Order: sequence, then C-alpha cells, then structure tokens
Amino acid sequence: MTGTIGALKAPTIVAATTMAAVLAAFGSTLLLEHAAHLRIDSVMQAVVLSLTLSRAHRGAPLPDRLNGFVVMPAVALGSVGLGTLMRDDAFAGDAAFAALVTSGVWIRRFGPRFTKAGTLMMLPAIALLVIPHGAPGAPSTHLLWAPAVAFIAYFWVTAVQLAVERPWRAGRTKAPASAPPRGKKMHASTRMAAQMGVALCTAFAAGHWLFPDHWSWVVLTAFIVCNGARGRGDALHKGLLRALGAAGGTVLAALVSGVFAPRDPDAVVLIFAVLGAAAWLRQWSYAYWTGGVTAALSLLYGYFGQSAIPLLQTRLEAILAGVVIGVGAAWSVLPFRSRDVLRRRASESLAALTDVLKDEPHARARFEDSVTELDTVYGPLRLHRFVTRTRPHHADVVDVLRETVPHVRALGPGAKALRANVGAVRRAIAGRHNGASYKPLALNDDDPAAHAIDAGLARIHEIYAPRARGAPPTTAPTREPGPPEKAPPAG
Repeated sequence: MTGTIGALKAPTIVAATTMAAVLAAFGSTLLLEHAAHLRIDSVMQAVVLSLTLSRAHRGAPLPDRLNGFVVMPAVALGSVGLGTLMRDDAFAGDAAFAALVTSGVWIRRFGPRFTKAGTLMMLPAIALLVIPHGAPGAPSTHLLWAPAVAFIAYFWVTAVQLAVERPWRAGRTKAPASAPPRGKKMHASTRMAAQMGVALCTAFAAGHWLFPDHWSWVVLTAFIVCNGARGRGDALHKGLLRALGAAGGTVLAALVSGVFAPRDPDAVVLIFAVLGAAAWLRQWSYAYWTGGVTAALSLLYGYFGQSAIPLLQTRLEAILAGVVIGVGAAWSVLPFRSRDVLRRRASESLAALTDVLKDEPHARARFEDSVTELDTVYGPLRLHRFVTRTRPHHADVVDVLRETVPHVRALGPGAKALRANVGAVRRAIAGRHNGASYKPLALNDDDPAAHAIDAGLARIHEIYAPRARGAPPTTAPTREPGPPEKAPPAG
C-alpha cells in the first residue's frame, strides 16, 4: 500500500494519470461525435467530466467504482432534463440545480459511500456550468447521448486509475470514520449544505443580474469556494487562490492571445499541454490550476474565432463576484472554524497512533492515511500562521504529525509507554485538561524514534493545553542513567 500511495501522491504520476484519461476520453468521444453527428460540446463535456472525475475519484474503493458505471450515466441523463429546464425556465431550473447540488452535499453525513455518490451526482450538473447541454439549437436526440459521453469519461478515468493503483495487488485500508456529533450538535455536512444552498441561490441571482450572458461563471466559483470548505478559513483560502489564479491566468492569456488562427489544430495540442501542466502544478496550489484553466479557455475561445481578452476580463469579474458570495456564505451561514476541523482530524490521527502502539493490524497504514487527510486543512492554517507570525500555531500540529510518520515506522518494541502521553494529548485536544505541563516519559536511549515522537506530542500538547502559570516548562524526556550519550536526533 505504501508504494501505491506514494505513487499516487507523486505530482508527475497524478498529472500523467489525469491527462491519459482525458486524452483517451477526448479521442473516444471525438469518434462518437463523428459517427453520431453530434455537436462539439459533447467532446468538451467528456473532457470536463474526465478532468473532474480524475481528482474526485482518485483512490476510490473498487465497489464504489463499479457502482459509478450505473450512477454516472443515470445522473447524466437527468442532467439533460436539468439543462433544458435551466434554458427554458431560469427560475425553476436554477432552483432544481441548487436543490440537487445541496442534497449532494447533505448526504455526506451518511458516510464515505454516500459522499462518493453525492460527488457523482453533482459532476454532470456542474459540467452544465462549463458546457451547457441545453444550448440553443441542440436537438434533443443529440442530448440523449449524454449518458454515453458520461460512460466514456468514467470508463477511461476508472481504467487508467486502476492500472496505476492496482488494488488487486495492494489492498487499501479504510480511512478512520468520523465520530458522529455529540448531543444536539449539528453535523458538519448540514452546515455545509446550508452554506452551499445560500451561496448558489445568491450566485444565480447576482449572475443573471450582473452577467446575464455569463452568469454560470459566478455560480461555478461560488460552488468551488463552498464545496468541501472545511471551515471559514478554508473557504477564504480557496477564494483567494481562485481569484489569484484567475488573475494570473488572464495575464498569461493576454500574452498568448492571437498566436493561433481559428481552427488551428496546434491550438488543441497546446490546450492539452496547458491542462497537463496545470494538473501537475495543482499538487502545490489550486491557484496554478485556476490560472492554467483560464489560459486554456483563452486558447479555446481563439480556436472558435472569439475574442479572448474581453471574455476573460468578464470571466475575472464574475469569478471575483463568485468568490465574495462563496466566502460570505461560509462566514455567515452556520459557520464553523477550520481549527475545529483540525482538532477532530488530529484526534483521529492520534487514535490511530494509539492503535499502532497496541500493535493492531493495519494501524500504521491508517495512521499515515489520517495524517494525509490533514493536508485538506493545512493551507489556510499555514497562511494564517504566515500572516500573523504566531508561534506556537495550530498549523504546527500538521507539521508535527507529518514529521512523526517516519518515526512511527521506526518504532521499537519498547515504545508502548508512549500510550499514556498520546492519551494526554488527546484529552488536551478535546479540552479535557487541567493546564498542567506535559510530562515527558522516561524512555530507553536505544529507541530514538520514541524520543522524537514524545517530543512532537509535547509540542501538540503545548498548543492545546498551554502551560499553567508558574508550571515548569516542558523538558526533554528523562533518560535512564548511563554513560554520556549522543544528542538525540531532531524530531
């Protein structure tokens, strides 16, 4: 499993896998378009779906992938009716769109399988915002090919990802399940669904009012900012990245504007090259992806003979409006903090670490997976730490747990004594502490990994349970008497 996860996390492998699926879907749908005399928007739909599926479905269990072959075409067929309704009756169509997407967010409360189903529900609908199914002049018989297009995109994404992941050779462990809310506490997915509903309704109204010909860009941005936003900080962080990426992409697009004549096939090659580079750079920042997509759209507009710069200026304005709407919804409608999400996920990581110390099977892999999940909240916390220059900071928790992973792999048999301090840190994270300072354990010198982990636990404890006034500072672990030893390795 470690080799598989490492390969999937390598930016080059991720980008190559994504573009292989995109190119295969593009070629297959292009053949279908010629054979069935479809419109070019069918090919573009396949590209959009394969791009979004490649990220959303990465690492999915095999049963979920098989279910998708039924779910995706069925939802795509429903999106045909939704697109037609949005074209013919804007109010009813927009309301139906908002209800579909909001319900896809809300059902995440029922577990990982429903989360995947909700994602698949939304993808064809979101693709409507990029390439409308119900464009004027599109015959209904052509629109009924949408399930076939969705099937093609899903098939190639699944085939390419399975070839890379090879689940039949390396089993995956399930991510730790989130604890249900205690008492009357509202589930996070309910809050996120409410934020999404308000953001979409506001974006539809503002988009039709301010950008009647390009309202979809406002709605798409509001969706991206709110979708999966893990707290107020995460929504603001995503909004800033999308705005910065769109601005940078607009500048880049201005530089390449007019390079290719309309219908120049070299422009198509460059579009896929730009998307590939954007998929590779996305592993470091979403801003790169947004900038790459903006530059690719510029080339696409030029391919169809449209003036790219005025459209991109309008797109940038619409994106900024969508950012304001999405961030506003996350901060005003049942808001929750990114730090609270970190608190829960850090507790899950430490619970997995406890299982490692108990020598439970697959616990080490679950610990590493849970640490990887912390990446989803690291961006806004890191930005907040950089701006405020606060130390210690909650972003340090992610750094510490990342640094702990190699030490956990090297743990010796005498490290079970760490369980007491892991429990102490978990209580501090849960707010059940008395303000006492952390008490490092006496560990054998022949287990430097345990020393490093204990030092990391002390750092996390200091963040969640600040030292009581007058209490002695946290010290290094007490060592057993013996000859002078080497300094412990940095943890």
